[in-house]
Amino acid sequence: MTSSIAQYTSCSTSGVRPLDYQLIHQINRIAPGLLVDFSHLNVACGAGCHSFLQAPAVEALEKAIAIRRKKMIVNSAYRSLAQQAILYTHHKNRRCGITAAAVPGRSNHNTGLALDIEDAQGWKPYLERYGWDWIGSFDPMHFDFEGAGCKNLAWLSIKAFQQLWNYNHPERRIIEDGEWGKQTEIALLSTSCDGFYAVPGFDRLEDASDLPTVGRSLREGSSGEDVRKIQIKLGIKPDGVFGKATTATVIKFQREQGLVADGVLGMRSLQALNELK
Repeated sequence: MTSSIAQYTSCSTSGVRPLDYQLIHQINRIAPGLLVDFSHLNVACGAGCHSFLQAPAVEALEKAIAIRRKKMIVNSAYRSLAQQAILYTHHKNRRCGITAAAVPGRSNHNTGLALDIEDAQGWKPYLERYGWDWIGSFDPMHFDFEGAGCKNLAWLSIKAFQQLWNYNHPERRIIEDGEWGKQTEIALLSTSCDGFYAVPGFDRLEDASDLPTVGRSLREGSSGEDVRKIQIKLGIKPDGVFGKATTATVIKFQREQGLVADGVLGMRSLQALNELK
């Protein structure tokens, strides 16, 4: 039997990844284009890390990395409501050495405006130059983005969960108000770590094994087995090299699907591609 969020005791939040993907997908249904994938930058993300931030934060991050010319090790960026609930529970129960954790929905991680990184002091002058703020020794790995152009969307991760819960539990509906209340807390803690049975416009993770993991983008210059698989799906020569011909085919597919036609296979394009028979 799959465990629920309430039963989750691992210090890594990677065990709720299937649910995370569903929540990220729903956020992009509510606010298309809000979360931008930064995996193409010179970064390495841990197992529980989702490489998404709001667009202005990604722009600033790219500039900081370009100047330092060093790979950034990211432990956490965008954090799902499920991940935040796990960390908050660990903090309350004094597990995993967690010294600080916000109530679910109230962390800047939940809005795509925060980073937890290795070598924080080394990165500090570069990040602060472009609007990132180190909050101090209270949480030594943590930076918040304070630059212009971002939105306060603390409610969005909660709203996305509430909608998915009601979609799957019409007989036990909860209020869709974007607030972290008792109803929402009870519902989330009882949710399976493997996610919901059904999500609008989203195939469950175990049914999507023929495509790259959601969260990893593919673009011109990419190569390997993931590229070969999407080429098969697109009906073109599967040589495993994302060249100009593949880019042109991807742009055509994106236009047909009403997506941003940039030739980059990000989360939304991969999901649309996965729905092709």
